[in-house]
Amino acid sequence: MPGTVVNKIKCKYIYHVPLALKHFLMKNTFFVLIIFVFITIPGCKKDDIPVADNPNLTGQWQWEYSEGGVAFHKITPENNSVHLLNFNADSTFSVTENGNASFNGTYNFTGDTTSIKVIHFSPDQFGDPNGEVYTIKNNQLVLTEYMISDGFRHYYKRVK
Repeated sequence: MPGTVVNKIKCKYIYHVPLALKHFLMKNTFFVLIIFVFITIPGCKKDDIPVADNPNLTGQWQWEYSEGGVAFHKITPENNSVHLLNFNADSTFSVTENGNASFNGTYNFTGDTTSIKVIHFSPDQFGDPNGEVYTIKNNQLVLTEYMISDGFRHYYKRVK
């Protein structure tokens, strides 16, 4: 029966080899991931885009409707009210409702690595704190809440 004991001992060592290899790979994988994170994070930096590079945004825009959310709601102005969003070339904006000023502040742009233009409002009580991706097509401005999967899209038409 001495052969049986030897076989048990060999099996014990064989069991430890894959376990040691597993730990070695796990430690090195973690190290590789750490290096990958430190290399890629600086590449994801958002760059400020000057307001002068976005002249087609300046002017007056009338809010038409918004849609989105978890249950996909559509929101329109109540009682035919007129909501205007004004972008000025000096990086200021204002919002008026039926001719009455309701909010104002400043804005700036950033872009990410996929060439998306994001507008940020300050103070961030207007718009999403993450910013709003904006697109302009056929005199329609669309602001989409940035980095929110169930966020809203806000549709505006150019007035001036």
